[in-house]
Amino acid sequence: MQTNWLWGYLIPIGVLLLTWGGLEPPKARRVTPLAALALALAVIGYWALGYGLHLGGAYVVNPDPGLQGLGRLYGREADFGLFGMSGFALTWDAGEIVSPMALGLFLSYLPIMASAVLLVTLALAEARRWLSVIAAALTGALIAPVAACWVWGGGWLSQLGHTLELGHGFVDYGGSALLLWLPASFAAGVLLLQPRRPLTGNPAPPPAHSPLLANLGALFVGLGWIGWTLAGPFHFYGATFDWNRAAINMFLGMAGAVFTSQLYAWLATGELEPLFAARGLTAGWGAILAGAAFLPPWAALIVGLMAGLLFPFMLFVTEAVLRLRDSAATVALGLTGGLWGLLSVGLFADGRAGAGWNGMAGPRGVAGLFAQGESQLVAQLLGLLAVGAWGLLWGLLLGGISRLSLPRVHPTVEARPVSEVAAPDEPATALTVEAAPAEETVAPATEPADDETPVAE
Repeated sequence: MQTNWLWGYLIPIGVLLLTWGGLEPPKARRVTPLAALALALAVIGYWALGYGLHLGGAYVVNPDPGLQGLGRLYGREADFGLFGMSGFALTWDAGEIVSPMALGLFLSYLPIMASAVLLVTLALAEARRWLSVIAAALTGALIAPVAACWVWGGGWLSQLGHTLELGHGFVDYGGSALLLWLPASFAAGVLLLQPRRPLTGNPAPPPAHSPLLANLGALFVGLGWIGWTLAGPFHFYGATFDWNRAAINMFLGMAGAVFTSQLYAWLATGELEPLFAARGLTAGWGAILAGAAFLPPWAALIVGLMAGLLFPFMLFVTEAVLRLRDSAATVALGLTGGLWGLLSVGLFADGRAGAGWNGMAGPRGVAGLFAQGESQLVAQLLGLLAVGAWGLLWGLLLGGISRLSLPRVHPTVEARPVSEVAAPDEPATALTVEAAPAEETVAPATEPADDETPVAE
């Protein structure tokens, strides 16, 4: 029995440990039940709806008899597949349960969907609870599966090489787009419409309340990613790789990111920072993940070195400039690992690996700007725009709905301008404040509803 996909379940475990390690104990206690609920919603949502949207057209990509019931991909006739239309609740159209091979696909991709759900939920941990719950449900059942169909399920982004002659179509070897870029875009859309962090003095690196947990979580994330990709997921079908080079590139990307992120911390604070080490390690894993099989080793090291430098900058932008209440640094990790990692494929891929990726015929593999031309880079840019816009629009929609439900506070007294203060010779009954209408009341300030206000800093 093929069970190599079990490595993938280290990824959500690592994401949880990485987040817990950077949270104060009260916030960590608040996150724990939310994380458990998010995992449950990921499983149920992907089972009921997401699996069919993601892999309902799997037979179109891989004509294996075991996938024959997964042959309905909306828009495939025009090479513009949008979402699958079979396999919902793990059943064929006639109602019987799907084949063992199709069940294996569910188990293989579930940890990726669960990790995306967790990153969104943990990013919104300081928002109201109902907002986090709805975001988790939408991510696991709809947002991530549809994007996965575009990228990995025979959808339109994977077919850009056929339709627009753009390289091998949008290429994402291990999930930078779905695990980092999409959750970051969705979370950013929601958080932009939430109360911001209070202004502080000079920004400092975030403290690590449990540095061992954070760094252990980062190692779990990386090992889970390596093991999952080396198991040969479904979207690798028909492509050729040098598996050893892919694994070596992942370690080089990780090492480069840790080195530069710690160099930044030392230059900025005079000492090494444990949480920066953990998050820098994760940023390096994520950045190299998109192109690990397609890049030469020297390029993998450059990708990691740049990721370690970009992450502190992105964290500064999200926390000090935008002042987003992002407990898991999801937005900063997505902007680093997702954006930079996916662009690196279009820049550094050398054409030695990936022949047959996305069904593209020919002996040449995925080749970027410096090896062949700009077509692969254009495909990567189109994919980034499409996946980012998909997540951002859903985030803005959910954030806008949450704004409508914010309680309104009405003052009971209204101060008059200084010019309206009574002169000494005016009657003593002239007041400088006037009562507000009787129906306007002050919302209690000392007993806020736990699920209606963000956690205090």
